[in-house]
Amino acid sequence: MDQLEFVQENKVKSKKQKPVIGRRVKLGLALGGGGGLGIAHIGVIKALEELGIVPSFVAGTSAGSVIGAMYASGLNSVQMTEIAKTVKVKDIRNSSFLLKPSSAENIEEILNDVFKKELVFSELKVPFTAVSCDMRTGKEMDINYGSVAKAVAGSCAVPGVFKPVVYNDMHLVDGGLKNNLPTDVVRKMGANVVIAVELNYSRGFGTDSLSLLKILGNAIGIMMSATVESKLALADIVLQPDLKNFSKMNLDDIDGRIAMGYNSVMAAKAEIFSLIKKPKRKKYGSKNSYK
Repeated sequence: MDQLEFVQENKVKSKKQKPVIGRRVKLGLALGGGGGLGIAHIGVIKALEELGIVPSFVAGTSAGSVIGAMYASGLNSVQMTEIAKTVKVKDIRNSSFLLKPSSAENIEEILNDVFKKELVFSELKVPFTAVSCDMRTGKEMDINYGSVAKAVAGSCAVPGVFKPVVYNDMHLVDGGLKNNLPTDVVRKMGANVVIAVELNYSRGFGTDSLSLLKILGNAIGIMMSATVESKLALADIVLQPDLKNFSKMNLDDIDGRIAMGYNSVMAAKAEIFSLIKKPKRKKYGSKNSYK
């Protein structure tokens, strides 16, 4: 995709402050899944950049893995915004027919074009994990080795919408089936302070439609919501951007989605600064959430 070539040449830098994280803090950023709502993650990163806050670890599920991988590769929020405005739904999903799912290779190809190579995890600037589910075993797979783009494609492969991604001996599908908010993953990576970004809190999972695609989508949503509850308790701060007026299925109003993510960080700014300067000891699980 030639239109993405500007990424490596973009000289615009996001506004930053001097890093403010205390020496004892290992900050983990857990980016949840949510289809097109995942654009809000860019706004979260934009706000963190402005505040001078640099995560030590990042984990992402589905859409969260896309933004997490780009951030971990060294791209800033300005570059990610331009990419989001360039990519179209048809570039990602070329079929809406339930019995003919799209190939998740589309996602892999877009990311390899962005990275200008087949980037591997060892080349990332920030430790990153992409969360998937292996359809052969039904187990959660936290991928942090091999091809970044292929691992992310597997994390995004919603059953019925995308074909599973063959990765070594695994058949990877959307990680949200097992873990749609990977707070536990960044804890295991070494984080002692965790910021979680949950995209779906304001949306119901029921539907009156008899469309097979909508029924499947809502069924998956119901399953994913069950995986989130236990993960919220592992976060020190939960960011919940107000995305009720946006659809998971399209990429319209990129700026509006980004603004919601940005605003959720700024609403939590005081508590974030408190935590990263003096982290809690042997205790986590703040009930505070920010929209």
